[in-house]
Formats: sequence, C-alpha cells, structure tokens
Amino acid sequence: MLVVGTVLAVAGAGAIVLTSDGDPSRPPAAAHDLATPGSPVATESAPTTATTTSSQVSATSATPGAGRGSVRDAGLRYSEGAVPEDPTTDPGPDPVFANDPDLRRDDGYSYRTGRPGDHRLAEGTLAFQYDVTTNALKARLAERRSELAEATGIALYLTGGTALSDGDLAALQGVHRDLGLGNLSRLYVYNLRAIQGGRECTPASRLPCAGQQARGGKFPYLWHNGWWDTWVEQLVLDDLVSVPDGAFSNHKFSEVSLRGARSIGVMAFGHAPYAKLSVLYLPSVDTIAHDAFRRNQYLVKVNLPNATEVDDFAFDDASRLQYLTAPQLRRLGRNAVNDSHELVSVNLPRLEYLGINCFDLNHRLVGLRLPALVEMDKNAVTNFSNLRWVHAPRLTTVRHNAITNNAKLTTMVIPGVTLLGPGAVQGNPALTAVYLGPTPPRQETDVFTGSPKATVYHTGDPAAWATFEPSGNPGLAVRPKP
Repeated sequence: MLVVGTVLAVAGAGAIVLTSDGDPSRPPAAAHDLATPGSPVATESAPTTATTTSSQVSATSATPGAGRGSVRDAGLRYSEGAVPEDPTTDPGPDPVFANDPDLRRDDGYSYRTGRPGDHRLAEGTLAFQYDVTTNALKARLAERRSELAEATGIALYLTGGTALSDGDLAALQGVHRDLGLGNLSRLYVYNLRAIQGGRECTPASRLPCAGQQARGGKFPYLWHNGWWDTWVEQLVLDDLVSVPDGAFSNHKFSEVSLRGARSIGVMAFGHAPYAKLSVLYLPSVDTIAHDAFRRNQYLVKVNLPNATEVDDFAFDDASRLQYLTAPQLRRLGRNAVNDSHELVSVNLPRLEYLGINCFDLNHRLVGLRLPALVEMDKNAVTNFSNLRWVHAPRLTTVRHNAITNNAKLTTMVIPGVTLLGPGAVQGNPALTAVYLGPTPPRQETDVFTGSPKATVYHTGDPAAWATFEPSGNPGLAVRPKP
C-alpha cells in the first residue's frame, strides 16, 4: 500500500552535508535535519521554528579566530596570523577544527530500510513508497499531481529493490516539466543503494553536450547525467553506497547529503561553478577520485572524517575553500587543492604524501602543519602570499621547487629531511630559519637560491656539518640549533 504524508522540519542531528552558507566566522548552518531511522517525526501541530533556509544559521559554535592563542593554551588560531613562540614545537591543529560543528562532526552512518515516518523531513515534503519493480514512477507521480502542486519536496521510499530504472530516474528528474510544477526544490530518496553514472560529452558521444569542455583537470569534457536542468536544489541520498563517475557533474545543487557513500567517482560532482554548495560532509567516504569536486567554487568547508585518499584535481579551483579537515587522509594528489585562494587552514595529521602542485595561489593561509608528511612532490606549496611557517617533522623527501615563491615564509621545521631536490626551497625572500636534523641531507642544485636571509639550524655533531654548504647559496650560515 502506498503511504502518503506531509511532515514538518524540526531540529535534529544535522544530516545535510552540503549547504549554501558556510562561513566559519559565523555559527554553523542549521539543517533540514534527518533523524536516525525510527526517531520521532513532527506532526502538524509541531513548532516550525527550526525550519531554515539554506542561508540561515544556528547559534551553537564559538567563533573561530577570536583572539590570539599559543601552543600553551587553546592553540594557534591560524586565521589571526599567529606564529609559534618556539618554531620547533608542534603548534597543534587550528582550534577551528575542534570548535566548529561542521568541521568536528563525525557521527557515522549505518543502513536500515526506511519507510515514511522514519525520518524528519522539511515542511511541505510529500512522502510515499514506490515499488521499483513496476517501472511506473512517471504514472505514480502524475496521480499525485494535485498534492505535488502544493508540495515543496518529495520523499521517495523504495520497495521491491534498491535502484531506479533509467526511465524512473528520468521521471523523477523531469517531474517539474512533465507536470508543470514550480514549487518543488527538495528530493529525498531512501533505500536507494545504487544510481546511474554520467556519460562523458566526447565529440563522438552523440549527446546534446557532445564536445563541450570543462576547464582544467584531467578530463577535457563535461559529463551528462540528467541533473543539469533538474528541479532539485537539495538532494538527500543517504543510503547510496557509492557515487559513480559523472553522476552529478555540472549540477546546480545547493545541498546534498550522502551519509552512506563510501566512494566518490571521477567528475562525480565536477565542474559546478554556479552551484551554491558550501559545506561538504562525507562521513563514510574512503576515496575521492580525480576531478570529483573540481570547480565547485562555492565550497567553504570540507570535512572528510574517514577518507584515506583524495586523487588528482579533486578540489581544484574550489576558489572559496577556507577549511579542509581529513584526519585519516594519507595521500593528497596532484593539484588536489590548487587555486585555493581563500584557504585559511588544513587539518591533515596523518597525511604522508602531498602531490605535485597540490596547494597553489593562496592568499590567506599562514601556517601549514603536516606532522606525518613523508614526501612533498614538485611545486606542492608555491605562491602563498601570507604563509609564514611550515611544520613537517617527518618529511624526508622534498622534490623540485616544492616550497617556493612564498613571499612571507620565515620558518621551516623539517628535521627528518634526507633529500632536498632542485630548487626545493628557493625564492622565499623572507626565509630566516630552516631547522634540519642530525645528518646533512643530500642536496641537488639551487636548493636555497633566492632565499638570501636563511640560517640553517641542525641538531647534529658540528663536525658532521662542517663541510655542508647550502646549495645555490653557499654563504648562508649553518649552525647548531640554539
């Protein structure tokens, strides 16, 4: 039997993961929250004060960046431009990652078959069950045209299977055109475990978008998927196991919830410069493929509590991104956070590899703390306008021009380094202190060229360092760490 109902939004656990307002200098966004399956649902008489627009916020968080901290108190507030009192002491993560609810959140997810009444839905949502074996969703939607005309959202609970046919998915995507509906903006689909991917718009694809290109990244073309001109602004697919390649490329969503997804495919949300996505929370994701969120230019905060690998260009040209936390991440690929002009700080305590040109063209980040980093690849940290210090005590390999052309960089703590590649730290005119370890590293050419003020400090036997001359600038002072 089909169950139909309208429910109201109430305050809950905050399941919306991508929102259109994410400035961490303000309290976090409230949600059209989803409760865990089986939790109470609001009735018609319930208060509606918790219902929010995507730009409204709650008042539960401390304001990050308020005041100036140190290693001895609440930690360095990176947004204030603080520099560690003792350059060689671990400054700790930016307190914003513990204080901001969007960034500290890690509430997990487990799948349970859902039915209408199991979730808290936004006011005006029409909820009903649908048997996927009938392949008749277009007809079922047409039967509810009068109700849908008054609704602002659809909550579809699948029975008989965990996927939609191509025809049913198209009916859902195009219901606004088919039935002349203008009020719909939110779509929840529960018990959906798999969804169709996109098709690449190659010149030979015969798609309407054939030959249309996406700027930058590995893939030259857009991906078509049926969501380009859909009515959906807020999308909830919490039971989805993985997001296939190109599934939502070129989208215009303002909110997306994917609490169960374990992987994000190639260009899955890529090339979405006008989508007002701001806060990304993916609690179950382990891997993010290349170009997955490339050119999502309204992202502000990204929280990946369980991700271990983010591939090349994944967040390239996320030009408004301010905060990135991924406490389990081991590998961050080439150009992964390139063109991150507004980045304030990152929390990557287990990161071991930083890819080619990974961070570039940044104007706000002051401190870069990478306590587990082992390898920094070519041009990884370049052209930062305000970067003052780099703390990477386990770093062993610094490749070609890895930390270069950072106008205000003064301090580098890299005592584990064994190899400094060509031009590894060149072009840092304000660099005054490079802290190395007990053994002189192997150097290639021009390592210190263009860094004329640097002093190289070490913790080894002076005799072992007696013949060490900084490559590209042999006149620099070399002395024991004070």
